[in-house]
Amino acid sequence: MSGIIIVIGLLVAFVAANISRMIVKPPRRLSDRVAPFTQLNRSRLGRGADISAIGAMDVQTSHSAVGRMFLPIGQSLADSLGRIIDAGDDEFLMLRLRQAGYLDTSPAQYRLRQLAYTVGGALGFSALGLLWGSTIFTLVGFFGGGLYGATIWRSRVNKAIKSRCERMRIELYTVAQLIAMQMRTGHGSVAAVQQVVYRGRGPVVRELAEALSWMSGGMAQADAYERLSVETPESAASRLYRSLADGVRSGGDLAATLLSISDDLRSERREELERTATKRRGAMLIPTILFMAPVVLVFLMAPLPRLLFQG
Repeated sequence: MSGIIIVIGLLVAFVAANISRMIVKPPRRLSDRVAPFTQLNRSRLGRGADISAIGAMDVQTSHSAVGRMFLPIGQSLADSLGRIIDAGDDEFLMLRLRQAGYLDTSPAQYRLRQLAYTVGGALGFSALGLLWGSTIFTLVGFFGGGLYGATIWRSRVNKAIKSRCERMRIELYTVAQLIAMQMRTGHGSVAAVQQVVYRGRGPVVRELAEALSWMSGGMAQADAYERLSVETPESAASRLYRSLADGVRSGGDLAATLLSISDDLRSERREELERTATKRRGAMLIPTILFMAPVVLVFLMAPLPRLLFQG
């Protein structure tokens, strides 16, 4: 069996495995999912509680000998690659992942996936160069494929943050109106937010639920809203959270402030939609100019030679 056939077989297997993984995502292990909830019973039975399962619920630890041997090496390589590609420490990366909505992904898992995509991209594109039979294409594919694989996850996070910000801009008007309505009916600021969190869904509601969890942990209301305004990726949401924090501190008519903010958000959203519609109308003229205008010009100029030569 020649080397080209082996490389083609490995590439086909790699592509088939990734396609099947995207179509049918493998479920998480049941033991990892229920481990944080069984530590109390383990401690009562005298077996000892696994603190790592409580503190890092989303980290799946490999219990095999091969995993314990090669995971530290891979994690060290992934950290070195992450320091080169992504400027920032673990706290900054954790904030970016939270802003993107990847709540079940830790910085260590993110860097390991980044390393895996880098190695896969480098090997895949260099294998194409080997199939082509060119050393230059092999070297260019190795470095270019590695660079492309290294930036895949960063681009995914950036796109997820952008998409989440768009959803937040759509939901902010409704959330502010609902909180103000709850306050008009006699609820306090915390109770109004709790009612909206209990009945609503979406990224804004998820951030408000996170602020409520901070409050239940002992953080002051104003400090929780201020922290939320700093960590949110959307500037309009930051304005809403700062208004909630200022209303808690001053004790004024917070419902009127929220209604005013919701009207401003609605006006900004309308202007943004109008600008988007104008850009799309301009973009629709491009096919007309590129394809239809030359055809019309050809039909108009087609009779000219006959008229000139007959004359």
